[in-house]
Amino acid sequence: MPRLLRRALPPLLILAAAIVGFLVLRATGPEAPAPEATERTWPVQGLVAELGEHHPGILLNGRSASAQTATLRAAVEGEIEAVPARIGARMEAGETLLRIDPREAELLLVQRTAERRELEGAKESEEIRARFDREALVRERELLEIAERGLRRAQNLRERDLGSETDVDTAREALEQASLTLDNREQAMADAPMRMAQAEARLERARAAEDQAHIDLERTTITAPFDARIVEVEVAVGERARPGDPLVRLFALDDLEIRASIPAYILPRIEELLDAGEELTAHARVGGRTVRTELARLEGETRAGEAGTRGVFEVREGHSALNLNRFVELTLRLPAEADSVAVPYEALYGRDQIFRVVDDRMQSLRVERLGEFVTDAGDVRALIRHPDLETGDILVATRLPNAVDGLKVEVEEPGERPDRDAAIPRASDSNGEQDPNDD
Repeated sequence: MPRLLRRALPPLLILAAAIVGFLVLRATGPEAPAPEATERTWPVQGLVAELGEHHPGILLNGRSASAQTATLRAAVEGEIEAVPARIGARMEAGETLLRIDPREAELLLVQRTAERRELEGAKESEEIRARFDREALVRERELLEIAERGLRRAQNLRERDLGSETDVDTAREALEQASLTLDNREQAMADAPMRMAQAEARLERARAAEDQAHIDLERTTITAPFDARIVEVEVAVGERARPGDPLVRLFALDDLEIRASIPAYILPRIEELLDAGEELTAHARVGGRTVRTELARLEGETRAGEAGTRGVFEVREGHSALNLNRFVELTLRLPAEADSVAVPYEALYGRDQIFRVVDDRMQSLRVERLGEFVTDAGDVRALIRHPDLETGDILVATRLPNAVDGLKVEVEEPGERPDRDAAIPRASDSNGEQDPNDD
């Protein structure tokens, strides 16, 4: 064991001497200078802001609808005789869509006409009876007076013993009979207005039933209530229709609308323009044809799943190009906005934040979104406005993941200025939530 220790001791002493020497040299040697901290500069592309007057536009997605969509139903019962209407056909107002066999309605009309004539005769009979009662009343009053005189005469003769008691009784009976007859006639005269009113009421009911039968006969022929296009035909020849059964569904050609969701960010501006009476027009291309519309009003509720509010665009031109419930991409043109700037979407952070370069550092601005703008080169840009923006300001047109106020940047090369003179308004932020390139 001592022999092993003697063999291991020299290497350990050498190692310990080396460590001590290293520590001495490190403690007594000169200190290395600390590296200088340098701030990183981020290269960005710049855009020269040019304030001016631009016409913003909004691209909206909507569907066609009609303010007049009707389902025509059977008003009478009968077999379907003919169906000229066809799905997709355009029908003029008054044109026959469908016919129901009219024979049952014709028979009912004959019956109602007979009832009306019968009651007309009954009313005329009441009128004759009333006239006869008036004439008879005069005569019966005269007969009553005669009977009264006869009774007085018989009584006078009986008092002078020139007549018998039987003669007096006979005269009294004649007077009572004349009085009873007069009472009955007066009662009949008093009831005459009531009988006439009842006869008139029965006749009026009969006339109304006859008119209804005429209407039911006319309703066996179903016609277009307005210039329309057929959406659906529910029946075929030979089927039996009952009152209330659906027959044909159609919509008005001259009362078409397009209902499109308007983004929330532009909604206050739209409401302001509508309240001011501004005419807001929009157009679309459908099947190679141009459809021109005008924003008439906004719906009164925000639908589930939509961030914006739907606008109702009344179709002014191009009705024939639209089917019901067709998807339509509308371009809404807004009045010119002064002191506005068109910037690429790369310059937007989120919905309404941009950065400009001030003393080689980024400065954020919350801007007002006015819509969209397309240059004559076809570049889609966002139209913005801010009271602090001035012509000549350099805007950051590069997306930086760490963009914050005060970040040091180096502008590589300002981009070309937008050409606002030959621009066409368009937009793509139609859902009111976020641009496709927003973070």
